[in-house]
Amino acid sequence: MRRIPVVALLVGILLVLAAPPAGAHALVRRSDPPDGALLDQAPRRVTITFTEAPDSSVSVVHVLDSSGRDVAAGKAVPQPGNPLTLVIPMGKVGQGVYTVTWRVVSRADGHVTAGSFSFGVGVSPAGAPTPVVAGSSSPSPSPLAAAGRWALYAGLALMLAAGVVGLVAFGGKAPPGRFVVVSWALAVAGLVIMAVAERNAVGASLARFVHSAAGRALIRQGIGLAVAGLAVLFLALRPGRTSLWALAGAAAGAMLLHAEAGHAAASPRYSWLDIGAQWMHLVAVGIWVGGLVWLLVGTRGREGTERAVAVRRFSTLAGIALIAVAVTGLQRAISEVGWPTDWRRLVDTGFGLTLLIKTAVFVALAALGARNRYVNVPRVGSAPGGISALRRTVGAEVLLAAGILAITGVLTQLTPPATLAAAAPRARPPANVVATGSDFATSVRVRLTVTPGSPGPNHFEARVSDYDTGAPVPATGVQLSFALPGRPDLGTPTLDLSKESTGMWAAHGTVLSMDGRWDVSVLVQESSNAVTVPLTLETRLPAERIRTIPGSNGQPTIYEIDLLGGASLQSYVDPGTAGRNTVHFTFFQGGGSEQPIAAAMATALPPTGAMTELHLIRFDAGHFGANVTLSPGAWRFEIHASTQNQTMYSAYFTERIP
Repeated sequence: MRRIPVVALLVGILLVLAAPPAGAHALVRRSDPPDGALLDQAPRRVTITFTEAPDSSVSVVHVLDSSGRDVAAGKAVPQPGNPLTLVIPMGKVGQGVYTVTWRVVSRADGHVTAGSFSFGVGVSPAGAPTPVVAGSSSPSPSPLAAAGRWALYAGLALMLAAGVVGLVAFGGKAPPGRFVVVSWALAVAGLVIMAVAERNAVGASLARFVHSAAGRALIRQGIGLAVAGLAVLFLALRPGRTSLWALAGAAAGAMLLHAEAGHAAASPRYSWLDIGAQWMHLVAVGIWVGGLVWLLVGTRGREGTERAVAVRRFSTLAGIALIAVAVTGLQRAISEVGWPTDWRRLVDTGFGLTLLIKTAVFVALAALGARNRYVNVPRVGSAPGGISALRRTVGAEVLLAAGILAITGVLTQLTPPATLAAAAPRARPPANVVATGSDFATSVRVRLTVTPGSPGPNHFEARVSDYDTGAPVPATGVQLSFALPGRPDLGTPTLDLSKESTGMWAAHGTVLSMDGRWDVSVLVQESSNAVTVPLTLETRLPAERIRTIPGSNGQPTIYEIDLLGGASLQSYVDPGTAGRNTVHFTFFQGGGSEQPIAAAMATALPPTGAMTELHLIRFDAGHFGANVTLSPGAWRFEIHASTQNQTMYSAYFTERIP
């Protein structure tokens, strides 16, 4: 029996040394065009390569122009021979800045990730950044998914331990049937909750979800639980060693199916090794944690020598399981965090911090187990109160074990640092536009200058100063994050600024890829604390020659805008008050006659900052209108048009609605 821990330890060391970096969550590794690229001609297609294969049936990719219109010519499809890459065909597009937004579901583990990056066609290269791929983001851990995983883990652990502990510790005697049935029902409920949470995250119809990789993985796990249910029924009808073996085997099989649908399956090279280690980890945890519950149940009503023998046998079994948990857990940590020089990721990422918390609880649990083995177990049957002390300590272990399962439910939803490292660097996102503000406690003031401040490449300078004295703040880091209200598909790209001097930070980026009023969050990191300064930044369009003719006697204000080649545009909003309105756009040639327009597209930027496309109605060859409901505040209207000979016109005007 003493050789078993030694063999387990040697096998574990082999697993640790052979551990490849794991992947999990489909993040962008590279793209073509890359983020920030400035092209002379529009690409015929856009390709995005991820850290793991996306499920194209439930993944969505859009290519948006500066007005937010999708210009892709078709859906994203896998590249032949390369399941990691999605290809998006492009339609015929002109000059401008384009944003690629993506929301994909991993084929390996069903996790959802999203992000965006941008590139320019025929725009000025001034201040353009070094092309890098924009950052990706994953949804925050879902409480519903965490609860489902907890229930599934707990149910599987109890079923596995019921078989193994019944065979090893209690001489082939089965635990009470009703408890085993409850354990199976708990696992089934957990899987159902996981399926509901996963479908909500994917956002697909039931039919599409069932046929997706994530849906098929859940179905396979459901079949595994159905087999476990038959084993539970067999145990209830014919208790004995055979039925206990069947229950243990069915529970272990269900655990293997779950391991195949998790982070371990995303390993880029040796997925079988990571899946095997993850499965061994689940089995060892199930025997150890589930066995604690069955130890409490099984020692009730047993007396004297029989109880002492059962306790000693379980103590040996738990010791072996503890070694297996530690070794396989170390292998999984190395695989998901990175080896051998990346342990700083333990404190730099949410995954790492959660893993440290789980490790701390594990150490406390192991300490209680050691006390049981070396203090309480020898006293069972030989000292008064020995069994009571053992049961109290085991009860504490069960509570800690329940906490570990809950932490694991959260951990499995976070992106491992090794996957983040495999993804391409985050873009240095989004004027001369100036925005100023301070944190809530009015301790730090930030002045952000963006040059030129229009959609496309920009240079960002942030001056960070003390709110009261105006002295430069000796920050250790400054980061900008951006959000465009009404466009959650763009995500919240971030830009790390580089230190120019004390209190001055700067960077280049192309994240301001659309017109609009952006919410900017400035994170100022100091040596002992961090503050956040919220700002609002509105993109600046190119200068134009515009004449305003005020209306009188209830007539609307007319805006005359000079265009290329002597052409002009007349626009007005009728009636120009809050409520239902019609926006008019009429193009004229240099001689004053109406300019025929082949195609046109118009947008409106409301006071809330969410750009919306207008539905244009053609009244004449060069006259268009759009019905729109306006709220009080400053509105900006833009129109982009082309003639039959491909002459392009772009213009805008702003009107304040009372």
